Amino acid sequence: METRCKIYTITKKVLRKYQKGIISGKLTSDKFVHNILGDVSIHEVLPDEILEESDFIDSYHHYVDKLICIQNENLINSKNRNYKKANEKPDVSKVMKLKHLLNDTGYVLSIPCQYLTISDIDNISKYITTGDIDLGNEKIYNYVYKEH
Repeated sequence: METRCKIYTITKKVLRKYQKGIISGKLTSDKFVHNILGDVSIHEVLPDEILEESDFIDSYHHYVDKLICIQNENLINSKNRNYKKANEKPDVSKVMKLKHLLNDTGYVLSIPCQYLTISDIDNISKYITTGDIDLGNEKIYNYVYKEH
C-alpha cells in the first residue's frame, strides 16, 4: 500500500505539472507513461525489472488514463461551480460514526476531522473495514494510521 501511495504521489505531481498539455491533447497518456517511466523518481520506488514488464506498463497506462479522467472531470466540475457535493463537509453524525470506527479498530486520523469531506470519510471507512482503497483515492492512506 505504501508503494502504491508513492507511485500515486509521483504520478499526480507530474500530472499537475503537465495539466495544460494533457487537457489540450498535446500530451497523450502514452507519451506521459513513457516519460514518467523514464523519470528517476519512479525508479527510486520500483526496481527496473518491474518497470520494464509489459503487464506493469499496461496496468500503469490504465491507471494514468483513470487519473487523467478524474482530473479532467474535476476541472470541468469546478468550472461549472457544481462541484459542491464532493467537497461538502460531513454532518456531525457521520463524523461521530467515523470516530467510533477509528476507536474500535485502533486507527488514528493524522489530520483534523474538520478538513475531511464526505467522500474522504466514506473512503476512510471503506479502507478501515475492507483494507481496500479505490483507484485515485490513495491520499486516504496518509490520513489514517494504526495506533501502536
